[in-house]
Amino acid sequence: MEFAIENGPSNAVVTATLDADESVVADPGAMITRSESVDSDTRGTAEGATGMIKSALSDELDVTETVFTATEAGGTVTLGPDLPGDIGRIDLAETGRVKVQSGGVVAWTPDVEKSSVANEAGNFFSSGELTVLSLDGSGTAFLSAFGALRSREVSSDDPVVVDEDHLLAWTDGLDVSRTKDSSVKSTLLGGEGFVTRFAGDGRVWIQTRDPLVIRGTGSQ
Repeated sequence: MEFAIENGPSNAVVTATLDADESVVADPGAMITRSESVDSDTRGTAEGATGMIKSALSDELDVTETVFTATEAGGTVTLGPDLPGDIGRIDLAETGRVKVQSGGVVAWTPDVEKSSVANEAGNFFSSGELTVLSLDGSGTAFLSAFGALRSREVSSDDPVVVDEDHLLAWTDGLDVSRTKDSSVKSTLLGGEGFVTRFAGDGRVWIQTRDPLVIRGTGSQ
């Protein structure tokens, strides 16, 4: 299996080239093109009924996924996110477990375990509607950012504070705390104005634009 990120950074897509019987998984609606030799199957996730219950609290259902499987070598599938921006590859064998805001992952290999995260301090964002996903295992996943995708190393000597509307993903094991901050734009516009502080050793991924404004859920 080979991957290529194309048309970046402002309108990035990811193309997977598959050998026979190899698969790649994506959110429903992410497909742009596929070879005729690549079959698609949309199915419910392991979240099952639990995911359906959570859908009442979230605009991102995350209870279905589409599996693309090549019937012969050389089949391709091109996948893209809803919003314009960059795509970045993460190898979970290197990073360990990663938490991602719902809607922030466009594709992943079958050896990635994807599930919802509940009842954690980092799971309550400014919109009040976003779910946090967990990516685990030893596979590859592709994060999609609105705008450019930046990563920032966090160390015990160098904590980082992120405006929650720009927060995309972070490695598991970081110390996460949330507080109001008058410097962020949502406070200036009458919103909650929260930031998240990360401490410890790990990495944070950030998107340079605010997707909540485009989706109409940000403060105006």
